[in-house]
Formats: sequence, structure tokens, C-alpha cells
Amino acid sequence: MKLIFFIAGMLFVYSINAQSKKDLVTNKILSETTTVTATVDGKEVTCKDTYTLYDKDGKVIEETEYSKDGNIKKKTVNKFDSQKNKIEESVYEVKTKAITKTTYTYNASNDKIGEIEYDANGNIEKQSVYTYDKKGFKIDKKTYDGNKKLLSVKKYTYTNRK
Repeated sequence: MKLIFFIAGMLFVYSINAQSKKDLVTNKILSETTTVTATVDGKEVTCKDTYTLYDKDGKVIEETEYSKDGNIKKKTVNKFDSQKNKIEESVYEVKTKAITKTTYTYNASNDKIGEIEYDANGNIEKQSVYTYDKKGFKIDKKTYDGNKKLLSVKKYTYTNRK
């Protein structure tokens, strides 16, 4: 039970200390490194946990996750367009040596209208299409497999305040 309270407390402290994009931009932060200190066989051991690289707008352009032995576990690289929309995300899993890529498309209002996930060979695994109403509210997300077979439809409904 004490462990649950400790973890909850640590998450609360972390959420308070997390930097906003505004703070990152205002303070011209280029990168962030997190480390973890744990007791292993009675000795404190500190290792790198993550390294995050930001662009001038505070967007994550690269994030590297490390394993407990200090080796790279996973690396994610993001690309953005001139409107600051994420247009591509590439993920490299070191253990499986898999590289996956997701591309994003947007309409003139900068609403995400498409998302395509590719496997390591560049084949489409999944594709999602988003639809919006006249007011700009997302109304559905249709997801298809690589053969354009409909997998799911997610509907969005909104309730006005009274």
C-alpha cells in the first residue's frame, strides 16, 4: 500500500515539475535528459532514462529511451510542417530492429484529416481518415487495414453547456 502512495506522489510531483512548451520556448531549452537512480544489490545506481530534443517552438523532434544498462532501447524522430503540425513520426525499436513510420495530413484549417502507419518495409499497415462538421468539430475516425478494409469507426458526439 505504501508503494502505491509513493508512486502516486511521484507522479504528482512529476506533473507539477513538467515544463510547458511556453517555458521551453521562453527559456530557450534545446534538450532534456532524465535519469533514474535505483538501489541495486545495496548500491545506488544512476542511469540515463530518456533524452528529448526540442525545436525552437518547444515541439519534440527527437526522443531517445534507454534501457537500464544504458543502451538505446527506442528512438522516435518527428518532423513538422511550416504550420507546426506533426507530419511524420519514425520509431526505431533497437531490440527488434523495426523501423515504423506514421505520416499525417491536415486540411486548410490545420485539422488532422489523415494518418498512415507503415511497417519496416514501407507497406501500409493502417490508415485512418478523420471527418469534421461545418463548425470544425471532429465527427468520426475511420480506420482501415493495409488492404483498405474497414477495421473500425470511432464517432465523436458533443454536449453543449446549459
